[in-house]
Amino acid sequence: MTRTRPLLVVLVTALALLLLSCGGDDDEAAREIDGDAAVGEQAVTPVRTDRTGGMGTAFDDTSRAFSLTVRNINHLELQAFADGREVFEVVWEPTLSGEFAGLGPNFNAAACATCHTDDGRSAGPGGPGPLPVGMAVGLGSDDPATIDHFGGVLSTQAAAGGDPESITVVRYEEVPGEFDDGTPYTLRRPIYVVELGDGSTLPEDSVIRVRVAPQLPGMGLLELITDDDLVALADPEDEDGDGISGRLSSATDLLTNTSLIGRFGWNAGQPTVEQQTATALFDDMGLTSRYFPSPLCDRWAPCLRAGVPLSTEYNVAEYGDPNFGVQEPAGGEVTDLQLLHLTVYTQTLAVPGARDLGDPVVERGSELFTQAGCASCHTGGFVTRDGPIQGLSGQTIQPYTDLLLHDLGIELADQTAGGDPVPTEWRTPPLWGIGLIDTVNGHTMLLHDGRARDYSEAILWHGGEAEASADAYRAMSADDRSAVIAFLESL
Repeated sequence: MTRTRPLLVVLVTALALLLLSCGGDDDEAAREIDGDAAVGEQAVTPVRTDRTGGMGTAFDDTSRAFSLTVRNINHLELQAFADGREVFEVVWEPTLSGEFAGLGPNFNAAACATCHTDDGRSAGPGGPGPLPVGMAVGLGSDDPATIDHFGGVLSTQAAAGGDPESITVVRYEEVPGEFDDGTPYTLRRPIYVVELGDGSTLPEDSVIRVRVAPQLPGMGLLELITDDDLVALADPEDEDGDGISGRLSSATDLLTNTSLIGRFGWNAGQPTVEQQTATALFDDMGLTSRYFPSPLCDRWAPCLRAGVPLSTEYNVAEYGDPNFGVQEPAGGEVTDLQLLHLTVYTQTLAVPGARDLGDPVVERGSELFTQAGCASCHTGGFVTRDGPIQGLSGQTIQPYTDLLLHDLGIELADQTAGGDPVPTEWRTPPLWGIGLIDTVNGHTMLLHDGRARDYSEAILWHGGEAEASADAYRAMSADDRSAVIAFLESL
């Protein structure tokens, strides 16, 4: 394929590099990870370490904790990170021309940062009413007419002169419960109703998939966990008899039409950071790109695409040349270079370091977390493979996820427009950084739809394969439950 060098990428000054890469003092940066591991061996024993992202860890527990870049990337990557941050934060315009044009005509947000505020997690609903900005409603249907009309995501905003496709309203049913020691608790079970802008109604069997925008750090490291490691963890038939039957997600690379292991999204539907990024731009902002060249790409008819992922063109051999190559432009409202920069930005957001290691309560909580079986899915101990961003390669990481799909029970299932539950498998979300969501985003609303108001509620909602772990937590004393929460808050 013919390659072009479309734009000169100017190297940043040494001062700017220091500002972008700050992530702790020299003593913090010099910390070592205990234990030895070889790439491709999942048998790496997880160890308690504050450097859960290897050298991709940043030690900052302030409101900027999710927004720092990994320390060990080169000058060109740092400039790409800075350019990607601009694309991430800019407000796109519903115009036909301009550097950041093409928003809509239907969309949920005008900027990536609207949902991922400070690169973090959007909040779930504080109570009954319309879903807040930062939540998306996916639509599933076997009816071609429904998908042809609405596409795969229901939009809540429209360009001037247009009508929003929908408003989704939630109400909650209280689910009372009791710990084994007699302490009561109450969970919130959400019930969603979609109100369409044209006054029509969705077919009752249409599936409504409500999702919050998750925090972003560590995605580049998760992308480099080897396929062999994930295959070794998968046990779809529960052959080891432990009650956990994690399954690999099969995701399609949209440009090559090949099957890859899904790693990203609440249901592991995306195989790469680049495709996840392009999908979010299209679904939530209505922006076309190499991956989605037509506004109708989420309709029933096939979407014609060309080329291969840009990430294959971003390699170490070209780092010496500031005019690093991307493929011949494919067209779209998001240019290839904008998509490349935004992808690099997302890949190189550093993982916040764990805190309070050695604290007796936190260490007790870590032990109880494992004893309850939580670590069977929220596992760790990987060594990343070599990738196009050298600083993310060969890192010993502990993300507290197996990236597999698990059945967590009918209570966490999606629902149809008619209110019926739809069995759903969920990717194990990584837990690194979870203890700083409140610091960065001002809330502790957890799970895929923000129904859990705190860590304890999130645990108690686990059913299916994780029901035994939730029961174990329910049976703990108040002090032990507090220790588990303290451990989660330390991550």
